[in-house]
Amino acid sequence: MIKSSLNRAARFFTASLFISTTCLAHGETKPGPHGGEVRMPGAFHLEVVVTGTTIDVYLLDMQFNNPQIADSSVNVGLQQNGARVTLDCRAVDEKKIFQCSLPSDMDLNDGKLLVEASRDGMPAEPSHYDLPLKWGQ
Repeated sequence: MIKSSLNRAARFFTASLFISTTCLAHGETKPGPHGGEVRMPGAFHLEVVVTGTTIDVYLLDMQFNNPQIADSSVNVGLQQNGARVTLDCRAVDEKKIFQCSLPSDMDLNDGKLLVEASRDGMPAEPSHYDLPLKWGQ
């Protein structure tokens, strides 16, 4: 009985170390390769960068490289004061990004940015970014 409990405790401890290390390895603790905030919503990384009047969305591979827009899509919304505004996003071929226009009256110091994306036909879970962003703003 004691040996069984110790084995369970050892497995739990080992798993918790692996899970926390894995979470930190996905880039959410430092800026992405374009200086933005990174999430891993699925089998790819998502990087968001605010550039003045637009939000640039990079769909990156597992190594934070190769942005892709082919067979990909994004839907970006801004949630503030109980209201949600969907941003107009378009693919920019030469930069391999999705660029989303910000209305002139948008305040990016409060609320949440909600991003739904698919990369190369692979869907992912929605990503949430608290505003203001830690990086890329």
